[in-house]
Order: sequence, then structure tokens, then C-alpha cells
Amino acid sequence: MKSENKNCQNCKNDFVIESEDFSFYEKIKVPPPTFCPECRMKRRMLWRNSRSLHKRECMLCKKSLISMYSPSSAPVACVDCWNGDKWDPYMNAREYDFSRPFFEQLKELFQINPRFYAYKFGNLVNSEFTNFSKDNKNCYLSYSITDCEDIIYSETIDKSKNSMDSLAVTKIDGCSYNIDCEGNYNTHYAVQSNSCIDSYFIFDCANCNNCCLSSNLRNQQYVFKNQKLSKEEYKKALEDLHLETISGFENTKKEFDNLIINEAIHKYAFIYASQDVTGDYIHNARNVKDSFDVNDVENVRYSNRVIGVKDCIDNSGVGFGAELIYESMAATANTYKDFFCYLTIQGCRECEYSMILKNCANCFGCVGLTNAKFCIFNKQYEEKEYHEIVAKIKEHMTAMPYVDEKGRVFKYGEFFPYDMSPFGYNETNAHDIFPITKEEVLSIGYPWKDKEKKDYNPTIQSMDLPNNINNVNESIVNEIISCPGNGDVMTQCTTAFKITPAELQFLKLKNLPLPTFCPNCRHYQRLKYRNSMHLYDRGCMKSGCENTFKTT
Repeated sequence: MKSENKNCQNCKNDFVIESEDFSFYEKIKVPPPTFCPECRMKRRMLWRNSRSLHKRECMLCKKSLISMYSPSSAPVACVDCWNGDKWDPYMNAREYDFSRPFFEQLKELFQINPRFYAYKFGNLVNSEFTNFSKDNKNCYLSYSITDCEDIIYSETIDKSKNSMDSLAVTKIDGCSYNIDCEGNYNTHYAVQSNSCIDSYFIFDCANCNNCCLSSNLRNQQYVFKNQKLSKEEYKKALEDLHLETISGFENTKKEFDNLIINEAIHKYAFIYASQDVTGDYIHNARNVKDSFDVNDVENVRYSNRVIGVKDCIDNSGVGFGAELIYESMAATANTYKDFFCYLTIQGCRECEYSMILKNCANCFGCVGLTNAKFCIFNKQYEEKEYHEIVAKIKEHMTAMPYVDEKGRVFKYGEFFPYDMSPFGYNETNAHDIFPITKEEVLSIGYPWKDKEKKDYNPTIQSMDLPNNINNVNESIVNEIISCPGNGDVMTQCTTAFKITPAELQFLKLKNLPLPTFCPNCRHYQRLKYRNSMHLYDRGCMKSGCENTFKTT
């Protein structure tokens, strides 16, 4: 089938559905989308709340929990109760009502059915304050994190240890303020740098050690401001920066930012060990189109944060053996042929429009089931009857579509409507990647959730912190420090923060100063080093080079 131009229901911009896309839709028997790829990505991201955590109570055992669902959401269950037999996941089962739109009925089921309190699985040790978390130990306020140990205040981090304040990194050790890095050791404030050791404030460097305030280096050592020095000269230059002080660290950061903006050469995309790909932050991939933060994948399109999958289109947070997944958020652990789903894990197969399922097969419009088969709205059917009713429901979804308050039409073939999300736009990854104000959010018709205001009564102002880490004593962990962010909504500022014992130990070991902003503000400062997930057609800056490409 030939490519076609379409107009997006949401942003009203034109977009192209390519022949390869049509082939995939035909293969899995779904209609083509009516939203553009970027709006589809935002819509899925609206279901991924990684960082906004709330104190909740298990609905059954009353155990205290740290949940991604606010107290105003449906009841939540802890791991033991969710996996146990203390509750009946079929208790809210219902028959499909052909007199009402499908999404209207599914929304009601989702609002009353219990939910697993957070996205955590595998072996988790002392990592209660994490989310989208798998096989971690001693991790705190870190999100989208797998196979890590002793990690604090980080996000999108895999196979790393003894590090803090990092974003989108893999296999780092003893590092801080690493953004889009891999394989670094004892390296601090590094952006798009790999396999570097004992370095500070580096951009786009690879296989370097003892380098500082430098960019675009390969296989170098003792380089300061892109100038080769002797070991003794380098040591003296580094000491003169006084990185153990808040003032010295901040002055160096300003110089580093100027280096990135005005001096460094920027590669069109952060892509390596890949073939036939477009997007950014792509590693070990083949045949990937317009995707971001993807590793070890094949035949992937219009997706972000996907790991170890193949033959998948329009997904977010999907990985670990998933195959033939379409328009889903968080389908992991050997899931197969799941469409339009949220949180389907551990072998879910051929499920559609379902949420929070574990090891289920052939479930349509279900919520919170485990080891279930041939269910519709949590009601059990015989196999033949199940397929007959599902076929009728799909026809009904098109004949009687759900229409939201902005007039957007949701038929079979579209992901969940915006007003079904249990999160506010400002609680989700959508706000991180596509930040817009509350007024803009509401005018578009996305949900918004105002944060609960808290009075922390700071005991010390950020500006009054000891300048030198060597002058900081253990009593600092008892202080409540005011944040200069002043509660900024766009950075989710908490207005105040504390220094944890593990954080203080790390900073003293690395001879780095105390932070002056709360963890949320620091997260948004790191996000500024990444471009938006929007691609532009550009050409190479080098005179005489006629290569063109897609770049963020």
C-alpha cells in the first residue's frame, strides 16, 4: 500500500503513514491511527508516572506503601497481597453494554478495580522509593532503573552502581551528573561520553581519563580545556577550579555550559552500533524509525525507552523480550501481540485494551487480572464465545465511538483517551519531554493534578550551606534546606530538601560540594542537556559535505 498524508486529530498538523506502517497494521489487523506520531507518544507518556510518589496503604493488609497512584485513585495492593488469594480480581466483572461507548465502560472498571501499587518486580532490596524498578539494591528516589546498586536521585539508569544524580546512563560506577553516558568510572558532570575515567565536565568524549572542561575527545588523557597537559600541569589546573566548593563547582558548570553551546561540535544524533535507524539515543539496533532511548532492538518505529524487543510500533517503556506490541505502555517480560495496553507483564499474550495484567492471554478490556484467559471486562468466557463477542465489540467501538470534551474521536485502533489517565500531565514523562504550562495543558484537554502544598519550615537557607565539602559535618543530615526553586511548578520543586547519609558519604568520598537545589530541580536541570523528542531535517555543517539526516 502507498504512503498517505493524514491530519492529526489533536494538533491538527499533517503527518504521513508510510507503506511499511500499513503493512504492520494489516499484519496485526488494526486500523491506521488518526493521531500523529508525536501526539501518540505524548498520549502514551501520559500513562507513565515515574517520579510522583505518594504514601498509600494496602487495601488488604494495611501495610504502608510508596505508590505511583495518588490517594484519590483506586485502592492499591502490595506485592504479597496482589500475588496472593486474599482478594478476587473478578469481583467487579461485568457484561459489555452495547448501548454505551466502550471507553466509558472501561473507565468505570479502571476507577474501581484495585491496582498494583507501583511498577516494581524482580529482586528489590532496600529500594522502596523507586518506580519502574527491576532487580535493584539500595536505590533511593530513582526511576526507570534496572540491575543497579547504591543509586540515588537518578532516572533511566541500567546496570550501574555507587552513583547519583544521573540521567539515561548504563554501566557507570562512582559517578555523578552523568547524562547519556555509558561505562564511565569516577566521572562527574559528563554529557554523551563513554568509557571515561577520573574526568570532570566533559562533552562527547570517549575512552578518556583525567580530562576536564573538554569536548569531542577520543582516547586522550590529561586534557584540560581541550589542551594537552603534563600530569602535573593537569593536576594543578584541576585543583585551581576548586570543585570541592559550591562556588567553584558552579563557576565551572557555567564555563562547561558555554563550551557545549558555543564551542563543541554536536553529532547529529547519539547513535552507535546501529543500522538503518532514525531518532536519538539508539544503541545496537536495526531498522528503527523515529524512536528514542532504544537498545538491542529490531524493527521498531515511533517508540521511546524500549529495550530488547522486535517488531514493535508505537510503544513506550516496553522491553525484555516483547514482540509484536502496538500502541502500549509498559509491556515487558516476554509479552506477545498485546495492543493498546497499559502495564501488561510476564508473558501476557494477545491482550487488547487491558491494564495491569500479569501472565494473561486473550483478555479484552480487563483490569488487574493474573493468569487469566478469555476474559472481557474481567468476566470469564468460553474461547469461542470470547472471540465472537470481541469481534462485535470492535465493530461497536467504531459505530459508537467515545468522544472527549475537545471533540477527539476514539474508535477501535486508538489508545486510551486522555481523560482516562490516572495521572495529571504534570506528573508524567509527558511533562518532562514536552513541558507546557498548566494553562496550556487544560486548554488542550489533558488532565492536570495540583500538588499538595507542604510547609517544611527550613532550618537553613541554601545560600548559607558550607561552601567547602571539607567543612561539612555529619549534622547536615538533620537540616531542612530551602530550595531556590521556590516551588516552581515546571520543575516540580519541593521547596525544601535534606541531605541523606548515603549522599553525604558519596560527596565526601568524591570531594564534591553539597547540592543547592532539591532533587526534582536537579532532575530538570539535567533534562536541559537533552533535546526534545522531535526530529528536524538538517544537513552537515562541514563545507562540501552534502549528507542530510534527521536530528533533534
